[in-house]
Amino acid sequence: MDAVDRKDKKIGTIAKDIAHSKGTIHRAAHVFVFNKKGEIFLQKRSKRKLLAPGLLDSSCAGHVLAGESYQKAAARELKEELGIKKAKAKFLFKSLFIKKTRTYHNREIIALFELDWNGKVKISSEASSGKWIMIAKLRKEIGEKPEDFGSAFLKLFRKFLKLKKA
Repeated sequence: MDAVDRKDKKIGTIAKDIAHSKGTIHRAAHVFVFNKKGEIFLQKRSKRKLLAPGLLDSSCAGHVLAGESYQKAAARELKEELGIKKAKAKFLFKSLFIKKTRTYHNREIIALFELDWNGKVKISSEASSGKWIMIAKLRKEIGEKPEDFGSAFLKLFRKFLKLKKA
């Protein structure tokens, strides 16, 4: 994947495991998928995942491959993780996300996209399950148990709510 600076300018390429161990800034795309009822789809990450195992997260998310655009990464992740093909998600914003633990140092510029989708969702093996939830109920769940959610998702969701003035 591409290594970038804080202004999202490419400075080289790097392997994912090295980027996460050294804290090299790289790119990721997240998508919030909504249905006509106004519910957002959340995936529960597999417990086998290095980052946020077993936690509720964005509808889909993944790293941007070297030379790939954020938009193409979002479309690829929609297809790979949710079985959603030929859908064009709307770009909302980019945000720098930093999280350091004993086992990794994640620094990503995350592009958030939004997609209205009323078809079927088929989760991949990267998730253990998924659910549709109304924004009001999600806000309540986050308030009661924020530890059940991935930290990148929480940051993006809060910024999303401010953007939408929800």
